[in-house]
Amino acid sequence: MSSENRGSARKVVHVAVAVIRGEDGRILIARRPDDKHMGGYWEFPGGKVEEGELITAALNRELKEELNIEAGHFQKLISIRHDYSDKSVYLDTWWAEDIKGEPRGNEGQEIKWVELKELPELDFPPANGPIVTAALLPTRYMITGRFNAAAELLEKVGYQIEQGVELVQFRAPWLDEVTYQHLARELHHLCKEAGASLLLKGGSELLVNTWCDGIHLTSEQLLQEETNWQSSSRPDQWLAASCHNQEQIDRAVSMGVDFITLSPVLPTDSHPGCEVLGEAKAAELTERCPLPVFWLGGMKLTNEAKLIDSGAQGIAAIGAFWSQVQ
Repeated sequence: MSSENRGSARKVVHVAVAVIRGEDGRILIARRPDDKHMGGYWEFPGGKVEEGELITAALNRELKEELNIEAGHFQKLISIRHDYSDKSVYLDTWWAEDIKGEPRGNEGQEIKWVELKELPELDFPPANGPIVTAALLPTRYMITGRFNAAAELLEKVGYQIEQGVELVQFRAPWLDEVTYQHLARELHHLCKEAGASLLLKGGSELLVNTWCDGIHLTSEQLLQEETNWQSSSRPDQWLAASCHNQEQIDRAVSMGVDFITLSPVLPTDSHPGCEVLGEAKAAELTERCPLPVFWLGGMKLTNEAKLIDSGAQGIAAIGAFWSQVQ
């Protein structure tokens, strides 16, 4: 990403950002000096990428200058363009792990290690909101497939949670509302016991379920401007949405959705004959989206690393998870 503008006359500053994760899973953050831009806010360390500089080199240079440390491993997290009143920044954000050295605030700034779950409670600059969300989200988003009985549903979801799945969407459009609600409660109990989160998908009446971990909107619901979805959900609930094009992505951003699925990226058995985006178009749309984006449609677990390198939060899928348990 260069500092060239994208559709405007404003210059964009390319900034490398590190979300530093220690061996115990805690995150290292620093407080911006009061005399700097956005002074007093907590931040993820980083700085401007020099012309021709590799992003990993820029990250380690900034970590050494600011905190006296270096990272042995980096993984893409999210990229965000944010427009302030006085400048625009492109936040090229990476996980930084395998930390070498003893952290200290070389510029006199306060630093501290915090639990991942504490991040939403801290004051970060507005542009850092999606970074916090991306850090909190896993890289795999399981969507339930067709099942014939509650036991089958619970068995398949339970198996995938044992394999490491932490985020589940309960999709069952063939069920009536009463049956769906009943099974959703059973499924939520299973997920909660295992430390996973459950999102519901269906009509607006689901928003009254304050016990669930969030709601996933269809693209049609997303465009219902008369409904204020965000105000209907609790602050600690996820609000996600299905998107298939730029218009829907723009709507998701404007209404405060936390993350989206983008589909169909590749041909999929669940929607045969449907026109697909392709990986190049999906990467382009993801690049322009200031929210975490899960790619959906024809995804395989073996694609995960490639997708993340392309800017995606990770994989959303039915078949890749559902077909593993007969």
